[in-house]
Amino acid sequence: MIDRILRRAAERFGTPLYVYDLAELRERVADLRSALLPSAGLFYSLKANPHPSVAAELRQAGCRAEVSSPGELSAALEAGYRPRDVLYTGPGKSPAEIEEALARNVVWFSCESAAELRRLGRAVAGSGGTAEVLLRLQPPTVSKAGLSMGDGRQFGFTPDDAARACAVLPRGIALRGCHVYLGSQFPDVTALLDGFATAKNTIEQVSRTAGITPRAVDLGGGFPWPYATAGAGPALTGLRAGLETLLSDWATGPAPEVSFESGRRLVASAGHLVTTVRDVKERPEGTVVVLDAGINVLGGMSGLGRVLRPATGFLPLRTGDPLPEDGDPFPAGDPEPVTADVVGPLCTPLDRLAVRTSLPAPREGDLLCVPNVGAYGLSASLTRFLSRPAVVEAVYDGERFIGAWRSVTTSVAVG
Repeated sequence: MIDRILRRAAERFGTPLYVYDLAELRERVADLRSALLPSAGLFYSLKANPHPSVAAELRQAGCRAEVSSPGELSAALEAGYRPRDVLYTGPGKSPAEIEEALARNVVWFSCESAAELRRLGRAVAGSGGTAEVLLRLQPPTVSKAGLSMGDGRQFGFTPDDAARACAVLPRGIALRGCHVYLGSQFPDVTALLDGFATAKNTIEQVSRTAGITPRAVDLGGGFPWPYATAGAGPALTGLRAGLETLLSDWATGPAPEVSFESGRRLVASAGHLVTTVRDVKERPEGTVVVLDAGINVLGGMSGLGRVLRPATGFLPLRTGDPLPEDGDPFPAGDPEPVTADVVGPLCTPLDRLAVRTSLPAPREGDLLCVPNVGAYGLSASLTRFLSRPAVVEAVYDGERFIGAWRSVTTSVAVG
């Protein structure tokens, strides 16, 4: 069925085009919740995909919102999140954005330094309110995550710095607990549990040294899922049992309210990118396929070498072939696959989506689909690079399209 929906969307809205499946979102959040403790809270990290329709669906499924910019905060509020259900995170928060968050009635903040606590305290004093604060901690060990936050020294307090900060909290700061985020894409349940154990041990160390009893802790996430290629994330079998054992006893006193956060695991599989083949060039060294989607639409940070390049996978959606009844995206009689470099339309050699990848021999005008891009597809792209038109994002539920937008920043409906 998905190929029929994607073809219909491409005919209606053109390409390049992102298509988000709300039913898939509901399935993914139910699956993740079943792997966590029933009492655990779950934050949706809007950095993965701030589209208001996506965020609203996850709000309705019981998620709270984790944001790290004024734009993400606006998207969360537009999606219907209550300000008290928003956790504002991120290093280097400016006085202006702190004041804006407070003015919009956000009270929960994850603070990353003593200087940030002072900035928040000054802003709270001006508003006459109180800020509920989690101290973000940076464990001393590097995690087994695919993208480890232990390598980013800009994040959080060291345990010693956190303990010192607890002794001189500014007026208006209500310290409620701690926040640890070790990284993304842990390979399996064992690595996840090791990471959560590291987070818990660090929180207990700081709590003992500072003489505090945390009421709330955010242990982060890192739940794995493929990016821009076919497949599904590994099952989280055994995670709930492991968490029950790990969190059954706290050296700091009564068990705090425990929350986790996720972006990728919740929304990756709900997103598909549909793109059109604009040119096919045969070169002595191999085939080059030029698409209308480049690093301005997908994976721009990897295109610039800032993170590991994804092994982008493409599924064909033939425009000239009848759709198969069973929804198989590979119609019978597809051409023999070729090995090709797949590039976008931007005038830079950095605009590469895949190198020496295999796909059925492409033709000009063919539609290709990239699965698993609901997370960090558009949100990690160089959307302003070379001033290309903003991509359309369409949302559907079942086989019914909810709407389509030229971009989440303009909020202009196109169909």
